[in-house]
Amino acid sequence: MTETNDRTALRDLRRTRQRHRLGDTEWFDVAYRVYLFALVGLIGVVLASDAIGGLIGDDVTTADLLTRGPSLLGIPVVAAIGLGLRSGADGGPVSIEVADVTHLLLAPISRRRVLLRPVAQRIRSAMFALALPGAIVGQFVAREVEGSRASWAAAGALFGAVVGAAFVSSAVLSHSLRLPRWGATVLAAALLGWQAAAAWATWNESDSAVRAGPANLAGSLAFWGIRQRSIDLVAIAVVIAAVGAALALGGRLRIEPLVRRGRLVSQLRFAATVQDLRTVVLLRRQLRAETLRSTPWGGAPRVPVRARFHTRTTSLHTMIWKRGFRSLRRLPAARLGRITALAVAAGVSGSLAVSSSLLFLLGLLAALFLLGMETIEPLSQEIDRPDRTDGLPIDRGLLYAHHLVAPAALLAAAAVIAAATASAIRPSDAAAAWAIAIPTLWAGALGPVIAAVLDSSTPIAVADTTLLGAPRDTDVSLVPPEFAGFSNALSTFIPVAISAIGVVPVLAMRSDPSAATAGRIVVGVALVGAAAVMWILRRDRWGVKIRAFFEAGREQKAAATS
Repeated sequence: MTETNDRTALRDLRRTRQRHRLGDTEWFDVAYRVYLFALVGLIGVVLASDAIGGLIGDDVTTADLLTRGPSLLGIPVVAAIGLGLRSGADGGPVSIEVADVTHLLLAPISRRRVLLRPVAQRIRSAMFALALPGAIVGQFVAREVEGSRASWAAAGALFGAVVGAAFVSSAVLSHSLRLPRWGATVLAAALLGWQAAAAWATWNESDSAVRAGPANLAGSLAFWGIRQRSIDLVAIAVVIAAVGAALALGGRLRIEPLVRRGRLVSQLRFAATVQDLRTVVLLRRQLRAETLRSTPWGGAPRVPVRARFHTRTTSLHTMIWKRGFRSLRRLPAARLGRITALAVAAGVSGSLAVSSSLLFLLGLLAALFLLGMETIEPLSQEIDRPDRTDGLPIDRGLLYAHHLVAPAALLAAAAVIAAATASAIRPSDAAAAWAIAIPTLWAGALGPVIAAVLDSSTPIAVADTTLLGAPRDTDVSLVPPEFAGFSNALSTFIPVAISAIGVVPVLAMRSDPSAATAGRIVVGVALVGAAAVMWILRRDRWGVKIRAFFEAGREQKAAATS
């Protein structure tokens, strides 16, 4: 086949598949939905910016913003590049359907031509996904500094687009150049450390050459709303060159990771559609090729020779706690790194929420929820194996409650990191940060805990029938079909709403930073945690009693009608 025929055949195949996928969908309906989303979103952003009043504290001047801002915003740029390098080393960031591999990549067609469109679409989607929140943040900043809203929104969108393009292009280059995982990790750590040192030197007004970070020019793009410098165009040129190199080398992506990612991404989309958070987390870890360590941290425990012949009685709860801590000792370094990064993000967001804008509470809530998802591994592993759990001679609720000890200890260690970060940002609030760090992280992890327990299997005593008495495999529901989507969204929102309890201590310390407030926070979080543990302990028994109550009502109704 000639090059022209290859291009024509490829275009016809993709158009046919797209037509079959979309079916009878009218372009006017899609455009109308996009119009409504954009209109409602724009109105919401404008109203929120007016209500919140801004994103920066009153003690930050425009000169301070322009001096310290570029180096600070260079950190997310370098972080995106580092994540892209790791993603490419793991086989990312592009995922294609298995049909493309079977019918296109294995056909006598140029591989670069086949992969050019998926790579370009990935770059475009990442740029748009980060440009939109960048524009929104620009709207909030425009309330407090010079410049129009339109200019700040455009600058924020440009910065977000640069970050998105840098992430995907670095991932594609890492994948194409066969960069090993250890090499990607070392390079990402070096870049992030360099940029962090530059931000620290700039924040402390040091005159050393360390203030020149690798992403200062890219961070300066976010301030084009009031200041435009010609030298900042170098960052745009570098990103454009990286995107061009990614498109040129896209044909060198390996087929095996593409097939693997394509299958996992299809499963991930289905799990996200049905709001299965646990499956989403597991699939995301598989995408990163993340597995538990074969050897625990610190090495395997050595059993003394005398203990091999003498057994001693160990309480049941002690054995469960040991299992949990052994599970945490096998966490991979990447997971521990994410927990550390989330703890730092929680400390930064909490400190900024107290000192500047309440909008940072959203970042704090996201960090708390994700920390909970990452640290409840012992509980999640127990729930993932209901056949083993039901076979143990112990109440299932008691087993789940004891599995919270190891995650609580890990969250306490993360709270130390979060408190240290908040203390470094605002030393005047160090006492408050150390006082509420552990209660905040424990309360924020309640949402993932509740979600994990809700995903557990139905107790054996009531596993065969539904609440209405119908067989489990029948299609009977208390919710009408018209409200099924709302109920699914509500089940996803409830864990996040429960994790929002974790932001209450920060709000309380913002309004009254005193020792009495810290004491009330500790008592309140203890009561909420005790209520959650009580629910876990008695959930199965309450479910059986509720089912028995409905069953008795049905029997009385049948006896009255007979």
